[in-house]
Amino acid sequence: VQIRDAKGNRDRFVPLPEATLTALRQFWQLHRHPELLFPNRHGGLSAAHRARTPLDRGGVQTTLRQVAQDCGLKKRSPRTV
Repeated sequence: VQIRDAKGNRDRFVPLPEATLTALRQFWQLHRHPELLFPNRHGGLSAAHRARTPLDRGGVQTTLRQVAQDCGLKKRSPRTV
């Protein structure tokens, strides 16, 4: 996976585990947006295939907070999820 403008405004490549690729493919099957892997979901997941913008920072934070809570994690950050 290519990460653009990462820390220090540098691009880098990181490996993508097969299990992660499988999970991403399954997630895409839910919305099937033609361009975005993580579309904005203001209209709900059923409307995500019509989204014009990607999931924003607030949407990522809300999702991570919910996942951490569902998993029973006390320290909630992208690194713990």
